[in-house]
Amino acid sequence: MAHIIMSIKGAPRPPAHLSMEVFHVIIDTSMMRTTPFQHADFVRLLKLAELGKVKIYFPRIALEEERTAQLKKHEDAVLFIIQEVARLQRGTLGMLVDGLPLPSVELWDIKAVARNSAEVFEAFCKKHRIEVIEISMEHAAGAWARYFDVKLPFDATQVREERRKDIPDSWILEGGRELKRRTGVHCALVRDKKLSGAFKAEEFQVYDRIQPLLDDIEAATAVALIKKPADEEPPVPLDQLRGPDFDEMDVLVLGLIDALDTPSKADLLAAITRAGYRADVAEHEARTLVLAGRLTETATHFIPTSRALAKAAAGKEIVTNALLKIL
Repeated sequence: MAHIIMSIKGAPRPPAHLSMEVFHVIIDTSMMRTTPFQHADFVRLLKLAELGKVKIYFPRIALEEERTAQLKKHEDAVLFIIQEVARLQRGTLGMLVDGLPLPSVELWDIKAVARNSAEVFEAFCKKHRIEVIEISMEHAAGAWARYFDVKLPFDATQVREERRKDIPDSWILEGGRELKRRTGVHCALVRDKKLSGAFKAEEFQVYDRIQPLLDDIEAATAVALIKKPADEEPPVPLDQLRGPDFDEMDVLVLGLIDALDTPSKADLLAAITRAGYRADVAEHEARTLVLAGRLTETATHFIPTSRALAKAAAGKEIVTNALLKIL
C-alpha cells in the first residue's frame, strides 16, 4: 500500500526508500517546434520542475535554432503586413481609400526584436530554472568524432553531404551525454528519428510527446502530500468553484476557432496565451466541448460541429477583446 506523507506539523519525513529520483529531461529542437512553451503539457512539465521532480535542459544549439526560427516567422509576418497594407492602396482596392489619410502602421524594428528575443529566451530559462547546455570544446571533439566515424545520429548509408545536416544533432547528443554523470532518470524529448535512436543507444528514456513523460514522472513520484486546509481561508461560494479563469473560456475557445479560421491546436493555445488567458484552462475547456459534442478533436485541430454556433461565439465581447490583443 502506498505510503502517505503528511505535510502538517509534526508529520514524519518520507522513509529513505521513498526518496524520489530527479528526472533529467533534455529537450531537442524537434520537440520545441511541435510543442510550444505555452502548450498545456509544457506548462505541466514546468510545474513539475518547480516541485523539484524534474530538471529541464535546453542545448544551446536547440534553443538558438528555435529562437531564430521564431524570429524568421516574425520577420515574415511583418513583411506580409507591410505588403498587404500596400496592396490595399493599389488598383480597385486603392479606389476605396482614395482621398483618405494614409494608414499609420508602425511595427517593431527587426534588429530590436532580435536583441529582445535573446533577452526574453534567457529570462524564460532563468525564471523556470532551465539549464542551458552551452557548447564546449569537449562537445565539439565528441561531435566531430561521431561525424568522421559515422556513429549515431549519422547514417552510414547516406552520402557525406547529406550526413552533414545532422552535425547540429551530434552536438546536441554530446551535450545530453553529459547528463549521465548526474544521479537520476535520464530522459530525452525528441521527435527526430535518428537523434531518438542515438539517445536510446546512450540509454536515455526517449519520448516523442510530453504527455507520456508526464505520466511516467507522476507514476514514479506518486507520494501523496496531504495538506491541512487553512482555517483562515474564506469559504468559496458554490457558484465560484471553477474560479475566474474559467469564466466564458468555452465561448472564447469556440469563438477564436472560428475567428482564426480553425487554427491548429498549438496555434490556438498560443493565441489564447497572447490574449492573456491560461493555455491549460483553454485546453481543458476545449476537451470539455468535445465531450459536449460542440467540438470534434483530431490529432492537430479542434473542429466545431456547428459552424453557426461557432460564428455566434465569435461575435461575443470576450472574443472581440481577445482578437484586439492577438492581431
